[in-house]
Amino acid sequence: MVLSFQFGTNWSVFADKGGNVLGPLLGYEVLTAFFLEASFLGVMLFGWNRVSPRMHFTATLIVAVGTLISAFWILSANSWMQTPQGFRVGEDGLLYPTDWLEVIFNPSFPYRFAHMVSAAYLTTAFVISGIGAFYLWRQRHVAHARVMFGMAMIMAVFVAPMQLVMGDLHGLNTLEHQPAKVAAMEGLWDTQRGAPLLLFGWPDQKRRPPNTAWKYPNCPA
Repeated sequence: MVLSFQFGTNWSVFADKGGNVLGPLLGYEVLTAFFLEASFLGVMLFGWNRVSPRMHFTATLIVAVGTLISAFWILSANSWMQTPQGFRVGEDGLLYPTDWLEVIFNPSFPYRFAHMVSAAYLTTAFVISGIGAFYLWRQRHVAHARVMFGMAMIMAVFVAPMQLVMGDLHGLNTLEHQPAKVAAMEGLWDTQRGAPLLLFGWPDQKRRPPNTAWKYPNCPA
C-alpha cells in the first residue's frame, strides 16, 4: 500500500515514464505472490485448532513461499531502478521494455535479492531465538521454547556468514555500477586513493568533507 502511494504521489513523473516496465513487475508480484499470502495468512494466523496440523503446516509453507516470490518481484523492480537495462526510450519520452529477461535479471538483482532474503531470514532467526530465550528465562512453554531457540540458532549459524559474503558481493557490484552511491554512503566528496573510513560524521554541503568523530585513514576495505 505504501509503495503504491509513493509511485502515485512522490514519484508520479517517474511512474509515468517507467510505468511500462515497473507496472508489469508489480503486477506479477500481485498475481504470483500476494494472492498466496493473502489467502493462507489467515489460515496460518487464525487456523490453530481449527484446521488439522498438516493443513496448518502447509498454509505456513505456502505463506513462506509467497513472501519469497514477492521479494523476487519487488527486488527485481527495485534493482531495475538502480541498474536499468532491457528497455528503450520511445519518441514520447516513455520507457518501453525490449527484453523482459534483461529487465528482471538486471546486473544488481541477484546480489540484492540474495542479500535481502538472507537478511530477512537472519532477522527472523534472532527474533525467534529472542522469544525462545525469554520463555526459557521465565520457565514458560519450556518444551516449545527449546525447539524455537535451537532451530533459530541453527538458522543463524548458517545464514550469518552467508549475509556477510552476500553483503560484500553486493557492495562490490554497487561499486561497479553505481560508484557515486558508494562514495555518498562513505561520505567521500572527492576521488582519492587510500580513502579513510569515516565512522561518524555530519554531512554539510558547505564544509567538505563533513566533520567526523572518528576517521580511519587508508582503510584497506
